[in-house]
Amino acid sequence: MAKKCFNCGKEGKNMYGYSICDGCKSKLRLFTDKTIERYNSKNPQKFPEEIQRRLNSVEKDYIKKRIKLLHIQEQLKNKK
Repeated sequence: MAKKCFNCGKEGKNMYGYSICDGCKSKLRLFTDKTIERYNSKNPQKFPEEIQRRLNSVEKDYIKKRIKLLHIQEQLKNKK
């Protein structure tokens, strides 16, 4: 049984540990191999580092927001 798309709930396929349907995947506007190579060829040493820096930044932002929301949820449960 396929998992449901994280975004819309339709049947999806695994992509980097997340389930995503073809419709939502197309809306992501993923870079083509040609585009990635063009960016990478401009600075082959810095481009992978920049991608990793951005991934780290997104991860930290996600964790901060999740903690904040979990805190609010906990406070609401304690008030009941």
